[in-house]
Amino acid sequence: MKVRFRFGRSVTMMVLIIALLFGTSSASFATNSSYTASVSTMFNSNEAFAKLDKTNNNMGASFDMHYISTVTISGTIWAYYIKLNASGKLAIGLAKSTNGTNWTDNGLVLDVGTSGQWDDNMASFPGIWYDSGTFYLVYEGTGNGSAGDIGLATSTNGTSFTRQGRILTHNTSGWESANIGTPSLYKVGSTWYLFYHGYDWTDCRVGVATGSSLTSLTRNGANPIINTSGSGWDSGTVGKRDIIYENGYYYMVYEGSTDAPFGSAKWSSGLARSSNLISWSKYSQNPILPQTQNYYGNDGPVFITVSGVPYIYYRGVVPGGGSSDNHTQRARIANELNGGISNSWEAESLQHAIGRSDADGWSADTGLDSPNYMQYGPYTTVTNVGENTAVWKLMVDNNNADNLDVVTLEVVDASDGGAVLASRTIARQQFSSTWHYEFFTVPFYLDAWRSGHQLEYRTLWYQTSYVREDKVGVN
Repeated sequence: MKVRFRFGRSVTMMVLIIALLFGTSSASFATNSSYTASVSTMFNSNEAFAKLDKTNNNMGASFDMHYISTVTISGTIWAYYIKLNASGKLAIGLAKSTNGTNWTDNGLVLDVGTSGQWDDNMASFPGIWYDSGTFYLVYEGTGNGSAGDIGLATSTNGTSFTRQGRILTHNTSGWESANIGTPSLYKVGSTWYLFYHGYDWTDCRVGVATGSSLTSLTRNGANPIINTSGSGWDSGTVGKRDIIYENGYYYMVYEGSTDAPFGSAKWSSGLARSSNLISWSKYSQNPILPQTQNYYGNDGPVFITVSGVPYIYYRGVVPGGGSSDNHTQRARIANELNGGISNSWEAESLQHAIGRSDADGWSADTGLDSPNYMQYGPYTTVTNVGENTAVWKLMVDNNNADNLDVVTLEVVDASDGGAVLASRTIARQQFSSTWHYEFFTVPFYLDAWRSGHQLEYRTLWYQTSYVREDKVGVN
């Protein structure tokens, strides 16, 4: 790991001087308001995080429910999903739930097209929208003359669908020259937004086509509207997605992967935000789920609110990419007050190379400390094998002086010579505000052979900013 230090005094010293003059400690700046656990507070102010549901982690396994697209009608969740037909081809099934955890399979609702049709080999990867009594189902189809295009089917009861034909065909050159697919719908007023992936034999990226009719759509000139990263967690795929609207912004949850071959890539999901459904900014703490270990899973995400609680549902991990062990998992949008942290330790109670007890936490200051670990430990041996998320609660005194790295958060196996299992570096401007605790996460995977090992959750401090830590935990 490359460590960069900047030696100098923080604006903290000025704050401390003012505090002494007026008889006020820096603790008075710690505004711990009651956080709201929502996608918008997670993205905008780091006041929430994705907490893995480890109880309901095998939903729909008996009928391979995965890659769902949902609508909620009168309290019932309708989940359209990838389903194999009798011939082993990818089609679309329907499952329903009234509580978000127990699902009833309603069987096949859209099969592949008849022999010779453009979608006679596959009609799947559903995207559903319900509007004024009509179900609009878009899907990815392959078959005669189609390497991957998008079709539309409609229904008045959600189970018997009538094909309306192919509504978007892939271009033969450019970013969608190989195929298009994984469609999803969003509607604002009378305007339809059809989001889809485009594949060019190298990367999958997201584009959009719009129009007042789903059978007469125009591609946006800014396509692809969300691109892959150069070498990050979504360097190979920005794919299947879902969108909600909260507090003046549209929020997208989308799947991503490292570079092809995709069957052995690392997969996960992340967030993006837009004010107009065209220009999107990615979340600074992506990915929000642990990356898989070189197989499919943690992909195909959707937003679902269950009894007022926001969740992200996604395909569970599928080692080897088998077709008989697909299932659905979920993560709650949570914080301490809503969902909680499963196991946590106060920063003052852990080990420290630098810093001091400060108000309700442990702090390091540029005028008093040198770069080092301001917190390490707790050498816990009870972390669950499999997927986990470590959570730190931190604050800074200044979030706009520059954008230097402030801390690196590390998950370390102390029983394996200090092997770093996962880490995330946080820069100054990733803090949304000052003197206010925010949550920063590091998703990670604990191999079975590490069971019982001593794990540390460490905070490496760079002497670029005052930092106070309240606690660290793991879900």
